[in-house]
Amino acid sequence: MNSALPSVLLAGCGDIAQRLALLLQDAYCLTGLRRHPEQLPPVIAPLTADLCDSHAVSGALEGLSYDYVVITLTPGERSEARYRQVYIEGTRNLLAALQGHPRLVFVSSTSVYEQDHGEVVDESSPATGSGFSGRILREAEDIVASSGFASSCVRFSGIYGPGRERLLRLVREGRVDINNAAQWSNRIHADDCARVLAFLIERWQAGIAPSPCYVASDNRPTQLGDVWQWLANQMAVANPVVDSDWRMQPAKGKRCANDLLQREGFNFLYPDFQEGYLQLLSSMTKL
Repeated sequence: MNSALPSVLLAGCGDIAQRLALLLQDAYCLTGLRRHPEQLPPVIAPLTADLCDSHAVSGALEGLSYDYVVITLTPGERSEARYRQVYIEGTRNLLAALQGHPRLVFVSSTSVYEQDHGEVVDESSPATGSGFSGRILREAEDIVASSGFASSCVRFSGIYGPGRERLLRLVREGRVDINNAAQWSNRIHADDCARVLAFLIERWQAGIAPSPCYVASDNRPTQLGDVWQWLANQMAVANPVVDSDWRMQPAKGKRCANDLLQREGFNFLYPDFQEGYLQLLSSMTKL
């Protein structure tokens, strides 16, 4: 490990963090903190601890300090108790164990927004999610923001990409819920998620502090009925939306605006769902 390079702790170190590591590997020293780090790629130094175990976290980080800490947590099961354990207790345990003056990037979600009538949301919009996931993530954001460390949170919309192909399966098998056709869909490719995180770290490294919060979603919110139909055409399967009456339904969901990221100079590799899914479908046919 080259100690002259800036150091990054990837706390959680799942798929998005590992994609980030591939972008940073030539210019940063990378450490991955997770319960089972044995399978991490060689560019990431492994560090073992369960973030929900305060003693394990403090023991693992004792005597260590990092320039940047990227927090990408995954609860493993969709229950309020588990979300609270991972996002609230895990985040608190990590922050209490950090030493020095690291700059933090916390990965959150657009589920913090409860707007549900087609409203456009950005960083200035009320974030008072009514579901437990949105409420807990918003609480975790506040914990990070009030930690005393310099920090920025990133609210990702629906992530897709390799290993995240559920929507493709639903369309291929004709199992979409037609009642949700008017729902606005906001998406971001997993590669762009990693690129957003790298973009923020590189701004910090250049002496430019990121904004406190970002909405990270591609340029083109699209209603699900249109997404399904386009995907069906690409896969040459039956159109799951044979009825156009859904266009008369009231719009549901929100439309995520990424203007702040773009103003600061970020460019999407996959600016809309069509470009991202074309890449994903192409990679799947080559397997």
